Amino acid sequence: MPKFTQPSRTVRDIKTLAGKADDLLTPHKMYMRLFALETERHRRQQERLSAMLRVTNIDARCAEIDREKEQLLGLLGVESIPAQIPAAALADGAQAPGARPSRGSPPGDPRRARAAAQTPPTETVNAEPVKIRY
Repeated sequence: MPKFTQPSRTVRDIKTLAGKADDLLTPHKMYMRLFALETERHRRQQERLSAMLRVTNIDARCAEIDREKEQLLGLLGVESIPAQIPAAALADGAQAPGARPSRGSPPGDPRRARAAAQTPPTETVNAEPVKIRY
């Protein structure tokens, strides 16, 4: 028996049409791409409608919360609070709610106590009351 002199074939020897540019422009592939784009557009529209419905529901709930809050405040007899709390009204140098601590020195630093003692607290006067917003 004679020996084969031809080398064995490998995966590299398999011929494919993967690199052909004409293959990408075939009509059935273009129609498939159009279908995929239309499907994605429909899905995005459904997502948008769902999100808009959620926003509408959230807005309606916020309005309902505001109405209920106003009713409760009316029953309590509380209609407004001042926008700023005067520093003189705070006991023991406590900070007003929502006030940010200074970054310059730590809270127990004696330099901070001296600076607070040198500047007298100013009283704030509000011309109109501000409604409570939580």
